[in-house]
Amino acid sequence: MATITVSYDGVELILSDNGHTNASRSEQIIWHPGTGVHSITSVTKKTSSPKTTEEFWANPPQQNGVNFKGTINSSAEGAWDYDITCNVGTQQNPVFKSKDPRIQVFSR
Repeated sequence: MATITVSYDGVELILSDNGHTNASRSEQIIWHPGTGVHSITSVTKKTSSPKTTEEFWANPPQQNGVNFKGTINSSAEGAWDYDITCNVGTQQNPVFKSKDPRIQVFSR
């Protein structure tokens, strides 16, 4: 299981894996709000991603409490490019910031 903490430094979102996750087939990925992030609002495929959501995920990323969680398909390989959007404001006055990281799975 890979846990990626998403923080905000006052300018941009910072991912604990520097925006590039190396993962295994069937691995569960969890995105967790860190310092300066009130909530993670979405994890969605970029249109330029080389893999579709259906090809890459057995269970696509979805909200799970304060986290987002997904499980990679057991036959997945290649990369999935995505946009992650977070609220760095408050619930009453949200401010949304996005970043476009990548998850890479190697066939074994």
